[in-house]
Amino acid sequence: MEEAAQAPDKVEAFDLDQEPDFSGVIDRRSPSLEKDAKTYHVKILLTETDDIILYEAASHTVAKDSDEAPVVEQQNIYYDTKKKNRRTAMAAAEAQTPEMLLKSRAVNTERIRKQEVASFVSNYDMYDTYNDLERHTKEIDLAEAASKIEITTYSREGMENIIDMLNKSENFHLSSMILQRLLAGNVYREKQKRFRNMYMPDPLDKNAKYLYRLETLWTYKSLETTGKAVASASWCPANGDIVAIAYGIYGFTNFDLRSKGYVCVWSIKNPVNPERQYHFSVPVTSVAFSKKTPQLLAIGLYDGSVQIWDIMDNSKVPVGVSERKSSPGFEPIWDIGWIESDDDLDQILTASQDGTIMKYTLNIGHYLIGFTQLKLDRVECETEGIQVEKKQDSMEADRHPQALSLTIHPVRKDIYFIGTDEGCVHRCSVNYSYQHCGVTRMHSGGVFSIEYSPWSPKIFLTCGGDWCIRIWIEDIKEPIITLSSGFGPIQTAHWSPVNSTIIVSVTQDSVQLWDLKKRMQKPASYTTFGDAALTIAKFTNCGRSLLVGDSDGRAYICALEDMPFPPHFQYDELKKALYRSLICKPALLKLVRRCGYLGY
Repeated sequence: MEEAAQAPDKVEAFDLDQEPDFSGVIDRRSPSLEKDAKTYHVKILLTETDDIILYEAASHTVAKDSDEAPVVEQQNIYYDTKKKNRRTAMAAAEAQTPEMLLKSRAVNTERIRKQEVASFVSNYDMYDTYNDLERHTKEIDLAEAASKIEITTYSREGMENIIDMLNKSENFHLSSMILQRLLAGNVYREKQKRFRNMYMPDPLDKNAKYLYRLETLWTYKSLETTGKAVASASWCPANGDIVAIAYGIYGFTNFDLRSKGYVCVWSIKNPVNPERQYHFSVPVTSVAFSKKTPQLLAIGLYDGSVQIWDIMDNSKVPVGVSERKSSPGFEPIWDIGWIESDDDLDQILTASQDGTIMKYTLNIGHYLIGFTQLKLDRVECETEGIQVEKKQDSMEADRHPQALSLTIHPVRKDIYFIGTDEGCVHRCSVNYSYQHCGVTRMHSGGVFSIEYSPWSPKIFLTCGGDWCIRIWIEDIKEPIITLSSGFGPIQTAHWSPVNSTIIVSVTQDSVQLWDLKKRMQKPASYTTFGDAALTIAKFTNCGRSLLVGDSDGRAYICALEDMPFPPHFQYDELKKALYRSLICKPALLKLVRRCGYLGY
């Protein structure tokens, strides 16, 4: 019984340090294991060793109900409320690294498959195709040469004309205008900066020279206006980048060439193509922007009619046109001006070739309200001003003189002046219709321009067909200064807006710049422009650029370079120049001194 209780298959626990005896162990997976053979098992005992600490992050938090909790709360409040330095405040901000890390992106698209395809077109197919197409051939005149090119286009019958569709699309015109501005900016960027006065001369330059030079920045021209003379121009008073140019006739013109006229509104942002273009059945003779409503443009035509357009409106419909019932005149309107009144009415004055001065009022309707303000009569008696020898047997074919120029007084807005072909200047008032307040003979030929000095409401100049420019002072019936450059009529003359002693004048051959402070015997500079006769000149609003037009439809935008710097006291310099010119005329100088202060 004791031997059976101690069976040999029962193994007692053994020590780990003692090597076990495997002599009686038989592998069960061994194929030599015999049936009913005894097997033995080995028991392994695993015990836990001591903990090895690799990293320990001790917690600094305490329990809410512990004794240290009040002290820790006070420390937390002090840390949150204390003033932090710049380093601590910016610790959470982004870091500025020298290289920007970009994430690459890819787009999954279908692979483009290429395949060669052969086709055959017989002569019969080509013949039938071209017979179904409508052929159009158009000749285009080249601007720079006398030759012409032919352009042939094909269109299928029944298909919509894409050109007409694009011409009627406002979005296409707007997109085209913006695109043309961008393309023009690539070519004219530096010249546009000069026009905008971004390159001002240095007043401390020791090498500055006064050459009174005109540098052409660009030329306004188009195919449609080629051959049409530049008759008038007006800069927009609210935006000095915009100018309206009238294209009409100059001198003797055949009747066939008097059937068309244009008004183009140009912008310096696009010197290649006009941004507004208006077509008329007769030549255009004068244009003028309104100072009170700058988007309104008054246009005088060769047949005596007047129209007012809104350049902000793309409807191609005028705001107002004159009516034959109220304005029966049919002679050309040589000058036009806006009346500046305190009321809300938009009124204009026109001077026509038959001596009629009309006043038009813009109303709600389509037609302008016309009113005959004055009908000029020829002067048959001696007048104040210069003395002109009058022929004994002269018989005028018309008893009404031609009104060639119109100017409104800079201070008294109800007073205006009319220059006629007989050399007289009529002083008139809007408040007194059918009569004039006075008349003065200022030239022996026609008076083409009258303009007041920007620095004095009593000093003005006139130019005319007797080849001279005269400077006058109100209440003195004798010219203060007479300027003459040669044998040719002075087309126009203007004061410089930035220098009180500089005057620009235009003849058929050249543009002259006068400086009263420098010399008066001859101009300070002459500038020519090609072979075409020059017609007009107009200072820009800033006064540092000049527009010059010719009889071939070109308008040159010129920058005034190497000019004297504007004086600090403009009126004083002008007065000194006038007094210096009258040294040899003590009696006239005494009259001028009696007039006292002549500035604003």
